[in-house]
Amino acid sequence: MSIKSSAFGGVTLTGDDAKKFINQVTYGRPKKEAVESLARGSNMAKEFVKEGKVSLQLKDGKFVYGR
Repeated sequence: MSIKSSAFGGVTLTGDDAKKFINQVTYGRPKKEAVESLARGSNMAKEFVKEGKVSLQLKDGKFVYGR
């Protein structure tokens, strides 16, 4: 019943934590916002592959450009 991690990115769940995670992955449902975020991210990834850049609009209305 612990979470073990390493400096190299490995994570191990044991006991009750592992059971809870398995149940969440198997039976959990994503929130509407998560589904929308995935769709936006997927579109941005496709745009990046096609155009070589992605532009973002921040909440304050400013644009940010990335490569």
